[in-house]
Amino acid sequence: MKALVISNPVTGKADQQLLQDSLNRLFAAAHIEYEIYETRKGDSVADIVRRRLPEGFGLVVASGGDGTVSEVGDGLAGTGIPLCIIPSGTGNLLAGELEIPVCLEEAVAIIAGVHRERKIDGMRIGKRIFFLNAGVGINAAVIGGTNRNSKKRFGRIAYVGSTMAKMLISKPRHLTIEVDGKAQPYHAVNVTIMNCRIIGKQLYPGDPDIRIDDGHLGVGILSMKKICRSSWYVIKVLLSWIVTPVTDFINVNKTVDIRSSVPMQVQADGDIIGTTPVHVEVLPGVLIVLVPRQQKDAP
Repeated sequence: MKALVISNPVTGKADQQLLQDSLNRLFAAAHIEYEIYETRKGDSVADIVRRRLPEGFGLVVASGGDGTVSEVGDGLAGTGIPLCIIPSGTGNLLAGELEIPVCLEEAVAIIAGVHRERKIDGMRIGKRIFFLNAGVGINAAVIGGTNRNSKKRFGRIAYVGSTMAKMLISKPRHLTIEVDGKAQPYHAVNVTIMNCRIIGKQLYPGDPDIRIDDGHLGVGILSMKKICRSSWYVIKVLLSWIVTPVTDFINVNKTVDIRSSVPMQVQADGDIIGTTPVHVEVLPGVLIVLVPRQQKDAP
């Protein structure tokens, strides 16, 4: 077996050495050969993965945060070659969704040892495939306003400061949200398209039926007249506190379109990808991921 390891070196040299030590020890015991590629600023990671696959790699490992994992997954989608995740970012939402441990040694041990394959859904937006969430409004403004240094220094709490700053200038926008061909107008401050159960549980204490492998998406629409109320709601979500449901929720079978009266930033999997209008297509079971053998899938 031959593995291509895509590593985001932003975590520092010490962490990169620990990664290599774990790979040397555990992959050698499992007779897995590997090659590490460290990403550079401006890299198209998905294109690098696609270009290298014909060299005979049977596994591709993404070592980094959700952005790195998402880009590697985009390059692997539809190939049948499994994605392996070593979480080392700020949020690590996809790893959490799939119950992959954040401990480096344990994550590598799953790849080299006992595991199983799980097919997960994707979201096609333009030419790219994403796996966690997309949205406009507050969530896009917060991501666009939180720099890498802040995330590295303060972790998830960095988003709270950005949320407060953005909420002071945010206001509801006239949006048209079309789900599976049925359009409806909204006056909203935030729209989140979710493929991730963790995000759904934060936004909806009632635990809506959002799964990463059921062939569906969920759309949450936050429509509040008072900015202070919506600000407090989003801050609670970021801190994982219990929140009162104040949003509309729509199940998606095939497509979501968001149009706005003025262009709005669009984020997907933690990166700003453009402005509205945006079209999202559900791609059921498009990516294989190695997960713990004893994992219990969400009911």
